[in-house]
Amino acid sequence: MATITFPVPSTTTTRFAVAAESIPHDLVGLLHEHPTGPFHAHITGRLGSPQLQVTREDLTTLCWDPGRIKAARLEDRHAARTFNNASEFAVVTAFAPITDQPRGVQVARSAAHTIAEATGGIMADLVTGHILTPSAPERTRFVLGDHWLGDVLPPSRANGHCTAPDPEMDPEGVNGCACVRLQTRGLRRFGLPEIQISEVACPHDLAALNVLRTTARRLLTDHWSWLATGPAARTRTIATDLQLAQGDFNDFWGSTRRTPLTPPTAFHVALSPRTPRLLTVAPPADFDGTINDWLWDDTLPLGMYDVLQAHPDPLPSAA
Repeated sequence: MATITFPVPSTTTTRFAVAAESIPHDLVGLLHEHPTGPFHAHITGRLGSPQLQVTREDLTTLCWDPGRIKAARLEDRHAARTFNNASEFAVVTAFAPITDQPRGVQVARSAAHTIAEATGGIMADLVTGHILTPSAPERTRFVLGDHWLGDVLPPSRANGHCTAPDPEMDPEGVNGCACVRLQTRGLRRFGLPEIQISEVACPHDLAALNVLRTTARRLLTDHWSWLATGPAARTRTIATDLQLAQGDFNDFWGSTRRTPLTPPTAFHVALSPRTPRLLTVAPPADFDGTINDWLWDDTLPLGMYDVLQAHPDPLPSAA
């Protein structure tokens, strides 16, 4: 059985930033005085430690470029421009053991949310490079689909640059182009390599995105199970063949509400190392055809072709 071995860091770093017209100098005091959301006790308990540090930065002290922060959604473009042009920032940094995840990154993002709420500021994830616009405080349940991966579709088809035919109208359009390359930007904060899928035709970009999402969720689930065994090694070996199912796709969204019209079946992807920190996702080795033939085939679970966004199941009400 073919395998891949990749390095596993003992700690990872994640950073969030808040841009506002005026950032207070006493950010620690602000976080103590504004109890927002279920992570307030964790925030106050970690402040000042490597697991949670907050700093006030301006254009004379920045070691990162606010202009590189982008809008993942059209409705975030104004916020992105405001963030790009800001001159004062609060930066939240979490340097934590991977065994502290996902709690460590949830606490850090909750702290950034608290600062944004108190200052009327705009949040950004400096790992994904995207603006964050949470509508509510950080939820206690971890859902990977909660903007942790930087998983967005490229604008190739929307802006008219791609002329690939729709396979529904022209079956030969299954392989109409190879424009799309999608890559995660967020798995590294959990101690995993990032993953990418490439040479995808524009008409299949959503299916490819959902394959990437499903693969990421399965890798993370298996990774946390491996970490729970308390391994001493700083490398991990996994099989190149990964079996995925509808349940992995649902787990990405934290949802069980989608009812498939046919019994869900497992499907396989093949992983291969591009760099020590990046794996590629492709059809299984025994698939006879291109990646676009595979994405257009009926081997993927329902939902992979049409779900761009979903909402997690609500938490059960207290008795």
